[in-house]
Amino acid sequence: LVGFVVIAYGAAAGLIGNTQRRRRLVTSSIHTVYAFAGLTTLASALMIYAFVTHDYSIKYVAEYSDTSMSVGHKVTAYWGGLDGSLMFWSWVLAVFSAIAVRMNRYRHADMIGFVVAVILLVQLFFVALLIYDKNPFATFLGEPPQDGQGLNPLLQNYWMTIHPPTMYVGYTAATIPFAFGIAALASGRLDDQWLSSVRQWTLICWLFLSIGLILGGRWAYEELGWGGYWAWDPVENAGLLPWFTMTAFLHAVMIQEQRGMMKVWNIALVILSFFLTIFGTFMTRSGVVQSVHAFGQDNDLALIFILFMALILIVSFGLLLFRLPQLRSSNTFESFVSREYAFLLNNWILLACAFFVLFATMFPTLSEAVTGQRITVGPPFFNQWMVPIGLVLLFLAGATPLLAWRRTTLDRLFSQFVFPVAFALLAVSVVAIAVPRSRMFTAVFTDAVQLPVTLICIALCAFTLASVSQEFWRGVRIRRRQTGGDPFTALVGLIVTKRRKYGGYIVHMGVAIMFIGFAGKAYDRSVDRTVEAPGAVFEAGDYTFRYDALKTHSDDLMHSTTAEVMLSKGDRELGLLTPEKRQYVNFPDQPNTVVSVNSQLSFDVYLVLTGFDTSTERAHFRVYLNPLVNWVWIGFGVLMLGGLICLIPQRMIEQRPSAPASRGRGGAAAGGAAILLAASLVALPQVAHAQDEGAPPGAEHPDSAAGAQYDDEDVFSHTGGASVGHLYRPNDGNFLRPYEAEARRIVEQEQPDLEPESQAYQQAVSAKLQPIIDLGERLMYDLVCLCGGCPREEIYTCKCGYAANLREKVLSLLSRYDLLDESERERAYDEVVDAFIDEYDGEHVLAMPIDKGFNRLAWIVPYAAVLGALLLLVAFGWRWVRRGNDNAASGGSEGDASVTGEDETYAELLDDELRDTD
Repeated sequence: LVGFVVIAYGAAAGLIGNTQRRRRLVTSSIHTVYAFAGLTTLASALMIYAFVTHDYSIKYVAEYSDTSMSVGHKVTAYWGGLDGSLMFWSWVLAVFSAIAVRMNRYRHADMIGFVVAVILLVQLFFVALLIYDKNPFATFLGEPPQDGQGLNPLLQNYWMTIHPPTMYVGYTAATIPFAFGIAALASGRLDDQWLSSVRQWTLICWLFLSIGLILGGRWAYEELGWGGYWAWDPVENAGLLPWFTMTAFLHAVMIQEQRGMMKVWNIALVILSFFLTIFGTFMTRSGVVQSVHAFGQDNDLALIFILFMALILIVSFGLLLFRLPQLRSSNTFESFVSREYAFLLNNWILLACAFFVLFATMFPTLSEAVTGQRITVGPPFFNQWMVPIGLVLLFLAGATPLLAWRRTTLDRLFSQFVFPVAFALLAVSVVAIAVPRSRMFTAVFTDAVQLPVTLICIALCAFTLASVSQEFWRGVRIRRRQTGGDPFTALVGLIVTKRRKYGGYIVHMGVAIMFIGFAGKAYDRSVDRTVEAPGAVFEAGDYTFRYDALKTHSDDLMHSTTAEVMLSKGDRELGLLTPEKRQYVNFPDQPNTVVSVNSQLSFDVYLVLTGFDTSTERAHFRVYLNPLVNWVWIGFGVLMLGGLICLIPQRMIEQRPSAPASRGRGGAAAGGAAILLAASLVALPQVAHAQDEGAPPGAEHPDSAAGAQYDDEDVFSHTGGASVGHLYRPNDGNFLRPYEAEARRIVEQEQPDLEPESQAYQQAVSAKLQPIIDLGERLMYDLVCLCGGCPREEIYTCKCGYAANLREKVLSLLSRYDLLDESERERAYDEVVDAFIDEYDGEHVLAMPIDKGFNRLAWIVPYAAVLGALLLLVAFGWRWVRRGNDNAASGGSEGDASVTGEDETYAELLDDELRDTD
C-alpha cells in the first residue's frame, strides 16, 4: 500500500517535472524509484520469511507450501502461484528500474523524468493488481490450517528454482528499453544517444529470455518424462514471442548505428517486445490458453490485462505516429547484396515467426470464440512451418557476417563464400554417406513438399560455423598485424576490444551447434518393453537393459516405487538407471514421473518407468534413444558465453591490467568451430545403430516380419490397482494376427514358388503388413491425449493410462476394416478421425487442424501476412536500392565511415572496422 502511494506520486512527479522542466520534481521522482525498490524488497523478504516459518495464516503460504518441503522449495514457492508470481515480477522490475535509473540519471537528464514516469506507471498496474485483486498477503478469516497444501510436485525440481526467475528477469528487463523509447518520443530526443542505454538492457532481456527458454526445456526434459524438451506449449511460446522481436532489434539497431537508418522500425520493435512480454503474462495467467504450465482461468484478470495492453498500444504507437516526420532517414539501401539488407530480411523473418507462433498459439481460443469448438494446433503443425523458417535464419546467421555494408562486389562475394560453402558440402557429403537415413525426406509447409531436412540442417550448421571461424581467423590475422602479438593474444584481444561484434559471432556459433542437436531429433526413437520379473533382460538399439529390482518406499510425504535397471552396451556396463514413480499424499490425482538418463556426447539413453505391479514385480518401461540432444545444451553454453561477452562493461576493459604476450598457443583457436562440428560428425554415424526400433511412418520395422513373436497381453496394474490399459506397439499380436494370416494367403497366391520359411517370403508378408502399421502410427500421431495432465502429447508417445486406452480404441476401430486394401485404409483413417471428433466434441482431439471450412479461412490470415510482407520487402527493396544508388551517384549519401571504395581489399575494410567501430 505504501509502495502504491509512492509510485503514484513518482509517476506524476516525473511526468510533470520533465514536461515543465522542474528539476526538483524530476529528482524527487528518481528517489521514488529507489524507495519503491526498497519497499518491494522488504515485502518480498517478508513473504519468503512467511514461507520459511510456516505462517499458514497467509492463504498463499498455505496453498503453496507445507512443513515437509526443503528451504529451497519454500523459496521457489514464492513465485509458484499466480499472486506470488505477480509480486515477484514487481520486485524484479523495481530492482532493475533502480539500477537503470541510477546509471542514466545524468546521462539522459533531459528525459529521465519521462523514463521514470513510464516505468512507474507499469509498476502501478501490477501493484494495483496485487492490492485489489491478487493480494498474496490475504489471510484466513477463521482458524488457519495446521499444514499447507504443498507445492505442485512438477515444480519441486532444481531447474524450477532458476528457470522462472530467469524468465521474469527477461520479461521485466523489456520494460527498460520501452521506457527509454517512449521517453525519447515524448521528449523529442530522437538522436541515437538513447540507443546506447537501451542496447545493454535489450541484450540483458534477450540473454535472460534465452536462458529461461533453455532451462525450461531442460526442466521439461527431466521432469515431464516424455523424452523431449520443446512441445510448442503456449507457455513456452509466450517466452519465445518477445525473444523473436528482441533478436530482431539487436540486429536492426546496428543498421541505425552504422547507417542512421530504420529509426521508426527500431522504436516499433522496442514497443512490440514490451507488449509481447505483457501479452505473454496475460496468456499464462488469464486461462485464455490451455497449458500444463499455465495458471487457472480468471476472466476478470483477462479483462484487466486486455485494457492495459490496449492502452499500451494506443499511447505508444500514437506517440510514434506523432514523431514520425522527425524519424525519417536520408540514407537508404544501395544493394540487395549488403549487410544491412540481410539484417532487414532477418528482421522480417523473425517478425513473421513471432506472428505465426502467436496466431497458432491463440488459434484454439479464436476457433472456440467463432465456431464454439476448440481446435488444437499441435507440435507437428508448428514443426512443419517453423523448421524450414529456422533453417533460413540459420543460413542468414552464417551469410550476413560475410557481406559488406552498403554493397558487396562479386569478387568479394566469391572470396568470402568459397570456404564456408566448400566446408558445408564436405560435411553434408560425410553425413549422407555415413548415415544413409539422413537422406530421408520430410514434409515442410505442406505434405506435398518433401525435402531432406536433416542434410540441409547439417549443411547450414557447417556453413555457419565455417563462416564464423573464417571471420575469427581473418580478424586474428589483422589484429596480429596491428599489435605484433601471438595468435592466442590476438584472439583474446580481438574478442575483448570488439565485444559486440565477436561476442555476437560466438552467439551465432552457439546457435549453429544447437541446430546440430535439433537435427538429431529426426532420429529420436522410443520403445516400450514389459518385463515379468527381476533378472529379465531386454534390448533397445545397441543397448541392453537388465531389470534388477523394484523397490517401494512410503513416508508422510509420498509413496514411491523405483526400478533398478543396469544399462550395458556390448560387454561394457554404462551404469545403473533408477526411474521412479511418485505419488504425493497432498496430490493424489497427480502421479509424478522421475526419469533416469544416461548421457553421452552422441546419445542420451532415457528410461521411464511407465507402470508396474508390486505384487508380481512386473514392470513396464519406455526407452527413448535421443541422438545428439546434448549438443543443444553445449550450443546453449556457447550462446550464453557470447551473450556475456557482449555485456562486459567498457570500464572493466579500460581498468584491466596489461599482461605480457604469450606466444605459440593460439593456432587452434580460430578453428574451434570446425573442431566442434567434426566432433558432431563423428557422433552422427552412431545414430544409424539406433534405427532398429520405433521407425517413423514409412520406414521398415524389423519386428513386423511375419515370423515375429507377439505379446498376447500388455495390460498390467499400477499400485492401487488402477488400470494402465493397453499399450500399443507396432508389432502388437492381437491387432496384427488376423491381417498376418490374410497377408500370408495373398503372398502364397501371388508368389506360390516362395518357401514359407524363406527370407523372401517373410519380407513379402512384412511388406503387406507395413502399410497397416503405418496407418496405426499415423492415427496415433495425429490424435492427442485429453487427460488434462499431459502437455497435449500425441497418444502414440504419451505414457499415461488415458492415452493407452485411446490407443486401444484406435486399434479397435481399425479392426473393422479390410486394411490390406489401400482404398479401405484411406476410408478407415477418415472415419476413425471423424469418430474421435464426434465422441470428444470437436477437433481439439487432433494434433493438426483439418484444412477446410473455418480453419482454411482463418489460416489465410497468417499465410497472407507473411507472404505479403515478403513481397513488400522485395518491392520496397527495389525502390530503396534505386533511390540509394541515385543518392550515391549525386554525392548525396553520407556513407559509412568504416566503408570506403569498392575496390578496397577485405583486409583494408576489416582494418577500418576494427579501428573505428565496435
